[in-house]
Amino acid sequence: MSDGASTVIELSVVEERFPAFDPAHATPDPMVRRTLTLRTQRGSARFEQTDYGHARRFNPWEPRGIDAPLQPRTNELQAICDALTPLLS
Repeated sequence: MSDGASTVIELSVVEERFPAFDPAHATPDPMVRRTLTLRTQRGSARFEQTDYGHARRFNPWEPRGIDAPLQPRTNELQAICDALTPLLS
């Protein structure tokens, strides 16, 4: 039986597509940007990934805001992002 305690990790991914020469990137090719947000009871972390510079070949996930209590776990959070990447294709 459960003692009533639980741990919740909530994930959300937003994928945006920008046309060629969009002000978001200003390159001659379209660009895709993914934003992955992880929320826990200790805080949230946001990562971004784009195919900037080479269409459909995504760059590594980059941190875009990690709450202080989660910062010591940045490597583990990055690993979660990397593990989810194949599911996004």
